[in-house]
Amino acid sequence: MAFLPDGPVGQFLAAFTIFILIKVIVNYLGRKDTQEVVNLKTYLKYFGIAFVLYLCASNLLNIIIALIFDTVSRNFNTQTLLSVNMSRIVEFILFGSLYLAYLYSKENNSYRIAINEYDKAIASSKIQQLKAQLNPHFLFNNLNTLDQLIEEDKDKASSFLHHFSELYRYSLITSEKKLVPLQEEIEFTRNYFKLMEEKYLGYYSLNFNQKNIKPKTMVPPFCLQILVENAIEHNLGTIENPVHINVSIGENIQVSNNKIIKQQKKIDGGRALKNLSIQFRLLGSTNIAIEENDTHFKVTLPFINKNADV
Repeated sequence: MAFLPDGPVGQFLAAFTIFILIKVIVNYLGRKDTQEVVNLKTYLKYFGIAFVLYLCASNLLNIIIALIFDTVSRNFNTQTLLSVNMSRIVEFILFGSLYLAYLYSKENNSYRIAINEYDKAIASSKIQQLKAQLNPHFLFNNLNTLDQLIEEDKDKASSFLHHFSELYRYSLITSEKKLVPLQEEIEFTRNYFKLMEEKYLGYYSLNFNQKNIKPKTMVPPFCLQILVENAIEHNLGTIENPVHINVSIGENIQVSNNKIIKQQKKIDGGRALKNLSIQFRLLGSTNIAIEENDTHFKVTLPFINKNADV
């Protein structure tokens, strides 16, 4: 009597056996594979090995059963062998292909998730590096201003130092965050400009034109302060001809100013603006836009994508 699993239970047992066999081979050979992700060619190799083992094992089982029941001559003729093995080949191709496709899809999905997490970690690391550059930038620029005030007006220098210490304490806390509420960044920028007014009273003006800001609107820390600082650092305002800095918040954030270029430009000018651009890109947003002509300079900041989770 031939051992033919042609009923539902037999099909289930055949499928279960094929799944177990493939899983064992994938686990055993997969440990020896040095590739980060197993490719389709490797899975076809697993399929071929499992196929040969399945045919050999099932025929060996048939021989054992035939010997027990003394039916070797009846079950091992050409017609019976051909019929039984064709059935097994179809079973293996059907169940084996489905299971290998499942394993292949699962492993590639896990690999994509791992790569995505790795990319996020790299992006987060780069953002922290950029912030590490911006924080000393904020510190050194203001210490330089303080140094000038000490020579010019000690009372102003003392007031400047008091306000600066408060701002710098806040900047240290904020630098650990990827995003901060927009209203919080606006308040920080206003306080920063008040600090600058202690030295440049009347030389620069700051105006905010903002519509209703949603409480959950988030931006990278220092993004407005950097642009206001950039306008002050690169333009020479005077009482007669001040630099007007305008911050407009609507569908995006626009920071613009009239240009009164200093005769002596900073050697490392533009580094903070470049870092800010990279930071927005790493956070999954579109690039910032910079527009410049002979008389005006404007930077447009997009709002951060709500799905950005680096």
